[in-house]
Amino acid sequence: MKKLIRDLIIGKGVYIQSRTEFRQVMLSGQYAIIAMIVIAYYLLMEFSFGFIESQLVFCTALGLIFYSLVLHRQEKHCVANYFFFPTLNVLLYLVVSSESSSTGAAVYFIPVSLGAFAVFNYQQRSTAILLSILSFALYSLSTFTHFSLLPFRNYEESYAQMNAIINFGLAFPVSLMTVYLLISINHYSSAQLVESNKQLTKLNEELDRFVYSTSHDLRAPLLSVLGILNIAEGYKNKEELQQYHRLIQTRVLALEKFIKDITDYSRNSRLEIVSERVNIATMTEEIWESLRHSDDARGIEFIIDLPKDLAVMNDGKRLRIVLSNLISNAIRYHDQRKENKYIKIYHHTTGSSFSLHIADNGQGIAPEVHSKVFDMFYRGNESSQGSGLGLYIVKETLEKLSGTIQLSSTPKIGSTFSISVPNRLF
Repeated sequence: MKKLIRDLIIGKGVYIQSRTEFRQVMLSGQYAIIAMIVIAYYLLMEFSFGFIESQLVFCTALGLIFYSLVLHRQEKHCVANYFFFPTLNVLLYLVVSSESSSTGAAVYFIPVSLGAFAVFNYQQRSTAILLSILSFALYSLSTFTHFSLLPFRNYEESYAQMNAIINFGLAFPVSLMTVYLLISINHYSSAQLVESNKQLTKLNEELDRFVYSTSHDLRAPLLSVLGILNIAEGYKNKEELQQYHRLIQTRVLALEKFIKDITDYSRNSRLEIVSERVNIATMTEEIWESLRHSDDARGIEFIIDLPKDLAVMNDGKRLRIVLSNLISNAIRYHDQRKENKYIKIYHHTTGSSFSLHIADNGQGIAPEVHSKVFDMFYRGNESSQGSGLGLYIVKETLEKLSGTIQLSSTPKIGSTFSISVPNRLF
């Protein structure tokens, strides 16, 4: 039912990015639908009583309010509101001024006035105030004077009482609905502010750590390269120069990896999520192919226990960042003392989620640091060659995808990282 009303008001497949604007448009549209139902009821009654002039007024109002719905469907929401609320005010004045106050039709001025404040945003508050003043002025004119543009209509007492019940029965819940919208918008804005403050605090803390760590991690490889070059200047032996060349290459690669990690982190924070078909087996093979020729990967058996056609609907770029970091970590921290070194990838799927497990028989991770390994710039030991960003990026990327990661590890036995993500993003 909610989807049917939504499609009726703004059109099928139309998306309003702002949650507040969407709820304001929906309220305005619901006002229009309720108004059309009430007008149709009044039109039927006026026809049965033979009041020709009022029938023409109700028919005209019905057409104008229907046109406001058309404007909403054309995404001209502001124009629709400017058109709709004056129409309602004028219609109410014509009706209330030409019938007995015992029908209670004047009560509709209250939800119309409240609705003006609900559907116009803060920047348009002057419009809402003017419309409310108009409602009050027309109410006063219709109630406290005898001036009327329509002939006065006399109703039977029983009909007037029935109308009073119907009018109050509609005006009261519509007013409550409007007030509830205002309260919920205020609550949502407050919740957003609290969440923004949390994010800002987190970003400030990360920025402090980032500045401190990058100043070291960017300078250290460069200073190391400069030191090696200074040492190498006095050597002419080709083998020794090649050794220094390899040391320089190692430092430059470490610097390049650190810059890549920073880039991945920045992209994950800024880029929108894309839902696409991702072949996990193919992606895993491509990642291994790019890493298998490194010195650390020698002697490691890479086992891909995945169906060739395994695919999920998710963000391919972010999944590649997650898998690349986890596989490169498993390579970097393998156990050189073991003969049968391996990294194994396997999975579980359900209708709505997808789990991938990256298991190895490497060095393992001590239980007391399991909760720290996903922190920004955390290194398990001083000899670690990593940037300390890899697992942090993995965790942040998965959070962006509404996913999770779990670690199961025993020192000297091995580790298993298990990631779970939705099988489809909406």
